[in-house]
Amino acid sequence: MRYSIVRLLPVAAILAAPTLAAAQGYSDFCPENDPDQEAAVVGFVTDPENETLVPGAKVAASWVQDGARQRREGETSAEGVYAVCGIPMGTEVQLRATFADLRGTAVTYTASEMLAQKDLELSLASAAGSEEIRETGSLSKGTSDAYNSEFIREEDLVNLPEMSVYELLRQHTRLRFDRFSGVGEVILLSSVNTSLNNGRLTGVQVFINERREGDGVSAIRGISIDEVKRIEILSSGEASARYGGDGWIGALSITTRAR
Repeated sequence: MRYSIVRLLPVAAILAAPTLAAAQGYSDFCPENDPDQEAAVVGFVTDPENETLVPGAKVAASWVQDGARQRREGETSAEGVYAVCGIPMGTEVQLRATFADLRGTAVTYTASEMLAQKDLELSLASAAGSEEIRETGSLSKGTSDAYNSEFIREEDLVNLPEMSVYELLRQHTRLRFDRFSGVGEVILLSSVNTSLNNGRLTGVQVFINERREGDGVSAIRGISIDEVKRIEILSSGEASARYGGDGWIGALSITTRAR
């Protein structure tokens, strides 16, 4: 789906964007950060289908430090240019752009200087609802607790690339995502054969910080694994014991890190 509410800039603007970082200094983009300790990456987000820049896109930088996932975010300006501050020098980070339901491919970047002099382009080429999700980082499906365990801890996610909880769980061996006409996507336990209860279509209930989400699929699309403290995949019996009748087909309980 394309969104016309945000103005997309013409191709001529794309050609001008790479000069912005070189024309300004670190303090112009990151006035509150310490240039002796941290770097910044500046670039632009494009929509390759229309060959345009995208104002209002979110850009996230994710990396591992001291055994934990770290995250910084920025947003593109009216000119489609973003700046992400607070990136450690010499550390490999993954940058990814998102806009509405579009989620671009992660780009690996290592800051070797205080401010990137060559602007980095992030593309919104892939949609969040894509049926094929291939990014698994250094942990392959079938060997990581993140893709197999009923209890996923934040330390299980350390070596994965930046991705949403939706992308993670789409690859989990104990879950499946079915799409129904007029309903959309429904999450089911792999062991469950039907999603009908007295003729009513239902799926795994999603709870985020113990709050039930009416649209669980949409809710987990918006959560990065960088924000996760733990994820529990509950069987029908476990879910019913904890949440009552609504848990008859199973539940997902997601606890996020305090901000």
